[in-house]
Amino acid sequence: MLINELRDINFIIFPDWSNLETAIAEDLMNVIKTLSTHPARQDITLLIDSQSLSDELQDNANSLLFETVLKLSLEEDISEELNVGLTGQLTTQEWSIIKSLINFCIVINNEDRHIIQQQEIAQVPRCELSELEQQTIYEAARLESWHRWGDYFADSESPENAIPYYSKYLSSCPHQISYYLKLSNVLYKTGQMQAAIETLQNGISNCPEAEELYYWLIIRLKQSHNYLEACNFAQQVTDKFPENYVFKMLSYLMLPETYHTPQEIYIYRAWFQHGLEKLTQEITISSPDEQKKALRGISHHTNFFLAYQAKNDVVLQQQYGQLVNQIMAANYPQWSQRHPISSISNNQRIKIGYLSYFLCSWSGTVLFLNWLKYADNQKFEISSYHIGHQIDAGTQLFQSYSKKFYHLPNNLEQVCQQVIDDCLDVLIFPELGMDATTLCIAGLRLAPIQCMAWGQPVTSGLPTIDYFLSSELMEPLNGQHHYTESLVRLPGVGISYPTIKVDSVRRNRLFFGLREDAIVYISSQAAYKYLPHYDYIYAEIACQVPNAQFMFLRSGISPERLKRAFSAVGLDSLDYCVFSPVLPRDDYFDLLSLADIYLDTFDWAGGNTTLDAIACHLPIVTCPGEFMRGRHSYGFLQAIGVTQTIADDASQYIQIAVRLAVDIDWRYSVREALKLSSNVLFDNPTATQNLEAFIKQAIALKK
Repeated sequence: MLINELRDINFIIFPDWSNLETAIAEDLMNVIKTLSTHPARQDITLLIDSQSLSDELQDNANSLLFETVLKLSLEEDISEELNVGLTGQLTTQEWSIIKSLINFCIVINNEDRHIIQQQEIAQVPRCELSELEQQTIYEAARLESWHRWGDYFADSESPENAIPYYSKYLSSCPHQISYYLKLSNVLYKTGQMQAAIETLQNGISNCPEAEELYYWLIIRLKQSHNYLEACNFAQQVTDKFPENYVFKMLSYLMLPETYHTPQEIYIYRAWFQHGLEKLTQEITISSPDEQKKALRGISHHTNFFLAYQAKNDVVLQQQYGQLVNQIMAANYPQWSQRHPISSISNNQRIKIGYLSYFLCSWSGTVLFLNWLKYADNQKFEISSYHIGHQIDAGTQLFQSYSKKFYHLPNNLEQVCQQVIDDCLDVLIFPELGMDATTLCIAGLRLAPIQCMAWGQPVTSGLPTIDYFLSSELMEPLNGQHHYTESLVRLPGVGISYPTIKVDSVRRNRLFFGLREDAIVYISSQAAYKYLPHYDYIYAEIACQVPNAQFMFLRSGISPERLKRAFSAVGLDSLDYCVFSPVLPRDDYFDLLSLADIYLDTFDWAGGNTTLDAIACHLPIVTCPGEFMRGRHSYGFLQAIGVTQTIADDASQYIQIAVRLAVDIDWRYSVREALKLSSNVLFDNPTATQNLEAFIKQAIALKK
């Protein structure tokens, strides 16, 4: 019985096939007769369990079912709309899915007692044959099936199929808060943002006290770029629920993901600064109840988008970091005291822990994977704490390079206690500022020495983080002024990236919507890395390279802003700009290999994307910014000695981008230089040795 043969209402029976055929046939006839005469029969599937039968016995069971249905149709006026079938032999996964979609197990006389006593089967609701004549059974089953089918499709490769089921369920059960959230999430995932917003609004009208619906409506309004509407609504919600610290933080600290004009950055930054001051002044954590409410607030917020304004964030981050530390210390005073460094003799290894929500194939943590891979296991013991949900090949690598590995999602206290129990000497956060729970944990003192790396290359502002692990080639001379932590300039770029294997190209340019004769510039950053100050650059390049095409991955820069920039020089952006969603890995590297030039973003440079381009020997145009986050590509190119395409300013950036297009020989020479020198960035144990040398020095200072 295939899963797609199931219907809205699904029953199952468990015959004891060791009994006489006549007894089993009588049970089948009684059940089929009852179901086939029901008004809802077109929505019903009857499953007959036959998983334990051999192929030969499956044939016998099929024959018995056929004969029973035939006899019944000759004796009774029954409908053929009922769907009846044997389960056949199922895989564990198939049975798990089918079982989750079964509404009732019908009690029959000749039942397999061994099967129905199994715990997983005993959990399926049972009903007597006489109950099947009651309409309420079917109504309850149909309602149950709607949300079960919705849950099944929501987690499948076709989540849009969940929409009608969730919608029907909510039309009958309008006060089921979780299903407004589920339906809204599916609509959001399938690109139906307005419908997602309307679903939450409908949920609020039916469940006006459901705070989670208000929270997600604020988030969805912001994600739909209705930022002012989101802010105004957040303020209204704060007034409605004044005790909810989450709403207060949203109304004070929420920032746009992108900006239409440079002036907007100054407006919203001033608004954020004012909100942070109010938040700090208004907080009260004198009672346990106030402490818990404040904890819930900071557990739902990060200042992630503040860093994408290209300003020095150290003062604002420090204010927020002190607030986080204050709240965490009030809730967990037992984890807020400094620990003495453990006594390390020649026979003891230094204990290092890595803690992140993203110990998986995520760009901000993969950068540091080789710190674990090349660790000196004779002198260092590695523990990893993965507090996120995603488990993938990257997670397996982090685990394989760790002496101890813990997967502890959704439990801040369990994570903290485990770290304390492991008696670490050094705790390293590969990124801080991406995930709220990680930031909260970092606001405690769980190890004598606590460091952050540049997975999110902005100061944490936390008084509990001692060192910022950076790169001597990426930091400007005044870099320490950008951090509350002590800045550690590890030699070179500070990391060694896992080797990138680039296979032969399978696609052609037409596959990506590119012209074969175009000079293809690729830019592959998230939308919030593109500041409106620099939109004109693409149009200026196009003026000098008429056959240029700009490929923006992940949808990238705002098409509306590009249209405005190109129009200012008399061009149509649609003639030059192509947009692509996130691509599968093989397609992504095909695209890099087919492109001519990589254009780095200003003020927040590419990290992993730049390394991908270097692995494909793609010339990179970059201009180092004021802060470390705008100097990644600069550092990588300095490390390998391929510096010809590093610009001093925007004007030179345009000149280099144009010259690479028109001077084919020069472009080829840059490619060759990348090919000959890029290995220094990949799988080089020296970076780990430099990190370990710093750790030994930091421990010596603590003794």
